[in-house]
Amino acid sequence: MVVREIDKLMLSGLSVITNNENEKDTETAKIVQLWEDYQDKNILGATFNKSKNFDMYGVYSDYASDVNGDYKVTVAVEVTKPKNAIVIKDQRYLVFSKKGELPDIVIDCWKEIWDYFANESEYKRAYTIDFEKYSKEDEIEIYISIL
Repeated sequence: MVVREIDKLMLSGLSVITNNENEKDTETAKIVQLWEDYQDKNILGATFNKSKNFDMYGVYSDYASDVNGDYKVTVAVEVTKPKNAIVIKDQRYLVFSKKGELPDIVIDCWKEIWDYFANESEYKRAYTIDFEKYSKEDEIEIYISIL
């Protein structure tokens, strides 16, 4: 893991509200369906002002509290204008990376993050905007906002 500063990043896409308790049960989980809806409804094709960057993002924002509260999840791409976008500005991140097969690497990476912050860690989560970055089919980077 490394610390990175994001000066400005604008992301736009399709969102739902959920929490980690709901995501543990396939009956109440919403994130998998959100990714399917993003593809099925061709949200990428309907997104205005897309950047030339073709990375996909899973964005976690609007935290009600902490790891136990509700949050908004957005499947997104980078855009060039702030209208209807999630704007990340001047934020420090602790970045966790994994390579391997999807979705296993996503689950493994989040377990590593939860374990890291559950113990006495050097950094504290800010619970502002966190995101998963998918640049390659077999690689993920998860950016966790830190104080």
